[in-house]
Amino acid sequence: MPVSEPRADWALPVKERWFCAWCYAWTELGHGPQEVSRPRYEPPEWRWERADSEGLPADVTHAYGYFGTTLCGIRQDGMHASPYYWLPGRDNACRACKEAAAVIDQRWPTDPGGGRRERPQVTPPPGSDWPPF
Repeated sequence: MPVSEPRADWALPVKERWFCAWCYAWTELGHGPQEVSRPRYEPPEWRWERADSEGLPADVTHAYGYFGTTLCGIRQDGMHASPYYWLPGRDNACRACKEAAAVIDQRWPTDPGGGRRERPQVTPPPGSDWPPF
């Protein structure tokens, strides 16, 4: 099975990183006053990294879900995202991770034409603690 290239490591300085537990969109607050980053819509095969842990079976790939678990809910000590994409179209992709990725993908906002749209760009009020989703 061919191995895909690792994702680029952006390594940008980030003050805070927030993930939405419902739609898994992320927001990053940088160190500058107006540095707010949000994701553009990406299909499931571009959105998830493979979960990496010594305790996961080698014959099934799982998607890492940002909260220390796979999308299907497996939690293990030392689990992290690998530098490689998780590809839900592959035969060895976890079926439960595929189902969770499909549900999360349907939660992404759509425009009136039915296509996926970027999340709105809003900046939290100065000094606030609310999540800028």
